[in-house]
Amino acid sequence: MLYWLPRVCVLLFAGVLIAFGLIPDTAAGVANTLLVIILGLGLLSLTLHIFPPERH
Repeated sequence: MLYWLPRVCVLLFAGVLIAFGLIPDTAAGVANTLLVIILGLGLLSLTLHIFPPERH
């Protein structure tokens, strides 16, 4: 469960941003925000793959 917890938190954070209208109104701004979220999740996955929490 701890493996999925950061991803769930990031998705909840993205949902809060969208729900409260804190992201830009333009399509380019929304796309940039979603790209940053996806890249962050990818880097988190890569970090967890390289340094598994149960081994360090």
